[in-house]
Amino acid sequence: MDKYLKSPSQIMREMGFSELINARKVLSRPIIELPLKNEERLFYHPEKRLKRFSGRTAIAYAIIPDSERGKFRREECSPKVSSLRDYVIHKGNRNVSITGVSGQGKSYLTTHLISIFSDKETIIFSFKPNDHELHLGIPVIDAKECLPNPFRDVNAFSEAYMTAFFGEKTSSGIQLQQTPGFLQEIASESDTWKDFMKSLSERKRTASKNQVEALNAIEQNVKTLVIEDMDSVTLNNGSIVFDFSSLPTKQAQNFYAELMLRQIYREMEERKREDVLVLIDEAHRLTKSYHTILDIMSREIRDKGMLWIITQNLIDILPEMRANFGTKFTFRLGDADLNMLSYNPLMRFAVEILQPRQFIDIEFPEGSSFSPVFTYVSNGLEHKETQKVAAEVSEPKREVGVGGRGEIIDFRREAQEILSEKMSYATEMGKIIAEKYGITKDQAKLKLKSALEELKNNNEVGRVKYLREGKPIVMYYSRNPNLSNLHTGMQSQVVGILNDLGVTINRISTTGERSAFDIETDFFMIEIETGLKHSMEDLKDRIKSTNLRVIIIVPNKELMEKYIGLEENVIVATIDSFKVLLEEPQKNRGS
Repeated sequence: MDKYLKSPSQIMREMGFSELINARKVLSRPIIELPLKNEERLFYHPEKRLKRFSGRTAIAYAIIPDSERGKFRREECSPKVSSLRDYVIHKGNRNVSITGVSGQGKSYLTTHLISIFSDKETIIFSFKPNDHELHLGIPVIDAKECLPNPFRDVNAFSEAYMTAFFGEKTSSGIQLQQTPGFLQEIASESDTWKDFMKSLSERKRTASKNQVEALNAIEQNVKTLVIEDMDSVTLNNGSIVFDFSSLPTKQAQNFYAELMLRQIYREMEERKREDVLVLIDEAHRLTKSYHTILDIMSREIRDKGMLWIITQNLIDILPEMRANFGTKFTFRLGDADLNMLSYNPLMRFAVEILQPRQFIDIEFPEGSSFSPVFTYVSNGLEHKETQKVAAEVSEPKREVGVGGRGEIIDFRREAQEILSEKMSYATEMGKIIAEKYGITKDQAKLKLKSALEELKNNNEVGRVKYLREGKPIVMYYSRNPNLSNLHTGMQSQVVGILNDLGVTINRISTTGERSAFDIETDFFMIEIETGLKHSMEDLKDRIKSTNLRVIIIVPNKELMEKYIGLEENVIVATIDSFKVLLEEPQKNRGS
């Protein structure tokens, strides 16, 4: 029997989305209505009046404009059962946030919502010991038993670290600018925490004073993240609650939660998980950071599933992320959040008079005209005994026959072939190899690390820190012939930017032309500098030979200092900042 079919005694008509946004239907009252008892008038508790709706959500009353006295007033209406499932689904955007100060009923509402969406694969992240998510009847797993290996994905490692240690208030500073690059560079050379700490110590020996400060901060922070027993984890499909409360520090909980979220969302993107409901309790741990994957999920998850978050304050959610939740169930809020609702006086008034267990949707479609006030009526059955399950941890291995091929992959040869044609980075090379042999990108990248390290040690490939779309990555290039593919790769990227912006190019030099600039235009000259040659005499001669502005393009910010101050007509930029430079009209003129 379908779980949504009820026996005749259980049948009770619920108002769906189209009825809930219809003021006439919501505000209707019966022709004859029994008066409230005296004690109910003095001490109004919707739960007493709504006992027959136990285990359901009902409309307690509504808020409407007060045409006689101005502003707004509470309007009594007939209690009506509401179908929040239908309401959320028909919003189009099925993402849900649940906010409100402590003790107002967020956990009861969450329990109810999970139960009415029980047909979905539900993945819940819980951070507090013995929290209500651990008693929903969904299997619980101790997250400490199934932590993903953070060194399988260098970008994820960096972003998870930044999420754990840098909130929205930390948006600038030398340490913040340097940290992502250091993290990716060191993590790319590591397979374990022991490797990471060793590489970090070696990096400190040759670092500048400012760099040492950033590296020292990383070293101290990383000590709180080190968990010895980690494996590459394959998570089975099916509903599960991950309990992070056993991890020793808040930073460790946030770091590994972010990594696990990224793993799950990657599986959703690859369609290994279909129509998944991801619920994050205590979401402020992640939603205050610009580095969390939740920002991307909130924007792009709609065709893959739903994202639900629970937190006390609306201001705990970054504005860009907050806009991507189609339903915002809100209980009583603090003053800072109330100020955010000033754009809709009716909603602000409604929130101010809410009683415990009462909530509204501040994204209610007719919110400028009226707003129903909902309440969940407890049936006392919300707390369930839950089975704790053991983690199934396995190291992903490529078996013979995977992808219908079964060849033994020579990762050194594959990397050399890719780098003989162009510069590239580990993630891109891993994707190319994965598609070629029918294995996962993570498998390919994991094996590729050691192959690239071996090629680097044999001086067959080089490695340079590189800015790509604002994010530092480790770029590899072939050392044969004569470093040309690093230089050529940068040159082609610059040409692409110029073409996109409609800048006329007069000449593009070929590799090895010493007397000519790499790219020439009517208003400026461009020189590509990889930073790998020792002498700059040729460059200085070329700069003196022109009256036009000269723009020197380098792979990363650290190399900019080497070229700054050569002549007054010289500008030094990375490829990212070069694009910004040309897009600003006042800087688009030649000297």
